[in-house]
This record gives sequence, C-alpha cells and structure tokens, in this order.
Amino acid sequence: MDLASLLRARGVDPARLVAHRNTLDPRDAGADCLSIADLVPGGRDLVYERMQNGRVFGGEACVLSFAGEAGGRGRLSGFRRLVARRPGIAPGDIVYDYDVAHLLHDFISRAKRPTFYDAFDIGGLDDLTGRLVVQWPAPLMRRRRRADDPGLIVIET
Repeated sequence: MDLASLLRARGVDPARLVAHRNTLDPRDAGADCLSIADLVPGGRDLVYERMQNGRVFGGEACVLSFAGEAGGRGRLSGFRRLVARRPGIAPGDIVYDYDVAHLLHDFISRAKRPTFYDAFDIGGLDDLTGRLVVQWPAPLMRRRRRADDPGLIVIET
C-alpha cells in the first residue's frame, strides 16, 4: 500500500501534505549524536527539522515528519503544521534547549539563509507515530516529497 492510500483511509487528504525524511547532516555528527536516531528520544529530531537553510517548506506547510533509517526507510515521528519565522529568528524553545545547542550553533555557522519554523501539532495520526514506516523512493537526497507520491510505500504500521 502506498502512503497516500493509508492517509485517505484515515480521512486525511495527502495532496495537501509534505512528507519529509529527516536525516542528520554529516557536519552535525559528533560523539554524542551520530545519526538522526540519536535525536528521536525526546523528540529532538523534530526540533532539528525546524532548522532549515532557506524556506524549504515555504511560508507554511503541513508536514509528515519521518526520521530517516537505514535502507531509505523513514519512521513517522510527527504530523505538524510548520510556519516560517522571519529569517534568522530562532524560537526560544530551540535556543534554550541545551540538548540541541551544539546542533543549533553548527547549523547557524554553515547556513546561508538560516530559517526556523514554529511547529503546531496536527491530530489524527498520533497512533501511527513511531510505528508507521515507509520506504522512501530514490534518490534519497530528495528529502521532501508530496505525501501523495506513489513511490512512498508503507512497509510497517
């Protein structure tokens, strides 16, 4: 089954959603954080997703957030509306989160257009968080796709 079919069966219109496979930039890896999996406990992967180089989600988008896993898989970690802030203005919850401070500083030092997003949870898929796994289509470097992309195949729920 593809992701779009699963979403439609749950009464969610996939055509209006973005699916994002969140991975750790190799420049952010360190002794305490080797991959995005190290950020998943406590939802730090969702904080990391809110730091982008430019408005990659536009001014506002409804996003299915997937934590990247080996083999091009992605595990659902959130369903949220992301709203861009003015360029360079970081939200206080990111600035004062000491567990991601090094990621914030690494990101700011390399980003040409540091853009931060505020996030607002969307209900309806909470029971799938941490359980829904999709196979991401190649090329994996395309981290953002429409949620109705037929290449997004559900492999675990």
